[in-house]
Amino acid sequence: MSKSSELQSNGPSTDRHNNPVIDPTENVLNLVQAAVERLDDLRNVQVKHMTDMAQLRDVHAREMREKEAQRIDAIRAVDVAASQQASKDAEVRASALAAQVAAAAEAQRNQVAAAAQAAATALTQALVPIQSSISELTQRMYEQKGGKDQVSESREKGASSGMWIGIAIAGVGLFISFIVGAAGLIVLLTHIGSA
Repeated sequence: MSKSSELQSNGPSTDRHNNPVIDPTENVLNLVQAAVERLDDLRNVQVKHMTDMAQLRDVHAREMREKEAQRIDAIRAVDVAASQQASKDAEVRASALAAQVAAAAEAQRNQVAAAAQAAATALTQALVPIQSSISELTQRMYEQKGGKDQVSESREKGASSGMWIGIAIAGVGLFISFIVGAAGLIVLLTHIGSA
């Protein structure tokens, strides 16, 4: 064989050295099939990975929602308990205040009643000597007018006694007015102090 014939192919199924050539179609098809299977495997792995990740995210999100709900429920429970305790405390304070107000009002009423009784007693005790003095003055006045033999002396004394009697009556009236005013003022001040 010549050199030129060595470099030339004898047909489509030989190479330039006339070695038989394997049909590339079958080899290429095998490589393409292997690449397609590999791509399918990669796609399947990717889908499985994405599904697994989505499930993990879903589980995590559900756990987070449950934990957040538990946290909010705990906060609400604390708020409800605090509100109930505040209501109980307010009721206790209101009851205590009502009892104090009732006790203070009763004490004030007793104090006013005692002050009024004391003022009435003091007024009565103050009026007894005044009334006895008035009775004595009236009796003396009748005795002085009754004496006929001492008419002239009686007139002088009567004028003088009448003046003193008038002054005494005015003094007694003034004293009674003072006592009544003082008692009224005490009752008024006690009543204002209780309000």
